Amino acid sequence: MVLVVASIDFGTTFSGWAYSFTHENEMDPTDVKAKNWNADQFISAKAPTCVLIESGGRKVEAFGYEAENRYAELASDDEHKDWYFFKKFKMTLFINQGTIGRSTMLEDETGKQLTALTVFSLTIKHLQDDLFEALNLKMAGGISRKDIHWVLTVPAIWNDSAKQFMRMAAREAGTEMGHLNLALEPEAASIYCCHSKITKTQDSEVASIVNVSTFNAGTRYLVCDAGGGTVDVTVHEVTSDMKLKEIEKASGGAWGCTKVDEAFEKFVDGISGCSVMKKLKDSNMEDYLDIMRTFEIKKRECKNSSTGKVIIRIPSSVCDIVVELTQKTLQENIKGSSYKGKVILDRDKLKCEASVIAELFTEPVNCIVGHLYSLLSKYKNKPINHIVMVGGFSESPLLQEAIRSMFPGKHVTIPQDAGLAVMKGAVMFGHNKRQIVSRIARFTYGISVFKKTRQERIDSCFAKFVEIGQSVPTDGSTGKRHFCHKPGETTAIVPVFATKEKHPVFVHDPGSFEIGYFRINCKDKYGDISDVNLEMYFGGTEIIVKAKLDTTGEEITATFDIPD
Repeated sequence: MVLVVASIDFGTTFSGWAYSFTHENEMDPTDVKAKNWNADQFISAKAPTCVLIESGGRKVEAFGYEAENRYAELASDDEHKDWYFFKKFKMTLFINQGTIGRSTMLEDETGKQLTALTVFSLTIKHLQDDLFEALNLKMAGGISRKDIHWVLTVPAIWNDSAKQFMRMAAREAGTEMGHLNLALEPEAASIYCCHSKITKTQDSEVASIVNVSTFNAGTRYLVCDAGGGTVDVTVHEVTSDMKLKEIEKASGGAWGCTKVDEAFEKFVDGISGCSVMKKLKDSNMEDYLDIMRTFEIKKRECKNSSTGKVIIRIPSSVCDIVVELTQKTLQENIKGSSYKGKVILDRDKLKCEASVIAELFTEPVNCIVGHLYSLLSKYKNKPINHIVMVGGFSESPLLQEAIRSMFPGKHVTIPQDAGLAVMKGAVMFGHNKRQIVSRIARFTYGISVFKKTRQERIDSCFAKFVEIGQSVPTDGSTGKRHFCHKPGETTAIVPVFATKEKHPVFVHDPGSFEIGYFRINCKDKYGDISDVNLEMYFGGTEIIVKAKLDTTGEEITATFDIPD
């Protein structure tokens, strides 16, 4: 029996874990507890997605703020070169999701490599161990790992290979597959919003409290999950039994708040007249972390309507590097830059006009607002009047202002802790996975078959199971196929293909790609080799296949895997 449901929200910039006991969930689904991470000067509900791995590549030394601080100490003593330090590595799965596999490599901050599977699995195991230890400190009689059901969050815009990679990493971390579910991030956030009070903001400066659970059946609302690396957007509709169905397939892009961080580093380089931030990271990691943490706080406060100065403390090492690389002082370089008059160096403080910092948000904010506009324009005949903003980036006043300004007639609602909506909602999803009744297929899926004509046999034909844009039930199969084994073959490998075409002809047509394969044991209980009837389920957060042998009718295990 499951006593605890625990989520690991594996974000691009920040990660964390949360949990609730089964008996507590039955009384109050919103009673979800999350870890508070110590960040020296403040407490945070999430920690930076940074991991320090010992030189052998087999053990995590530290995670989060502790990993950053420990690595900075090692670097200051020039003892960091034998260690692996990875940060913001989740984006690798989005960027390389078409080619991700067991042998995919990740580069750490100094260019050293480990397999992505190693880095992800070690990180997942560390977070699981951390939560397990915390639970055992709370419970007098202790708790077994078999008492915990795990939920791992993934972006909805990831393809199936990237999602399956996360399941593989969890398996490598020692997680029992029967005790694991993947939760799509915007769905988890939507579930959270259905149970939690939400701050509603419109044209008025006065915020009121509403609850998504009060939406009537038939109400449609857009969910914008703006995180660190990616932005996931989908549309949900409240059903007659007050559950949720997806009516718009997940879409989005790499428009998260890391784009603002990148713009800030370019800005500092621009006023310095050199690549000072890279040099600072290489030579003084402690000061690099200090300036980026300071900016993180300022970033959360930035508004379009802000006036006055934004003050950012500049370590003396920055000034030293600028002189070393340009033979000019930072003050001289600022005066010679396009920011003259807008940015002033006052001793160890960089005083910037608020508009200068606001400009750093331009690219991702424009991408997000533009995407929402395109999506909402599709529903002119049945307008969507509600926008729910979740994710850490959604806490940005500047992004909120931009969306309210572009959509003045929409009800824009933001949870009081938007950055935790996914993590806590994933726990709620783990307790009740039937809250989502259907999803929209992001691709056309199928397998390779041959067809016979009177003249010839045609190989590599695309046998379609589900079509892109199709509404797929979460609890029902979406197609059946009879699969014939090859002579002498006891284990069949069945590749699964995907494409954005509605009516593909061949599996190797342009735009079609293999997302993985099923391995099927064709031997029945008597040792005979049998043909197989396949049923595929595409409505869940991951692809599931059920197979029955022709000879005995027995169900057999068919596991999904990704290419090496």
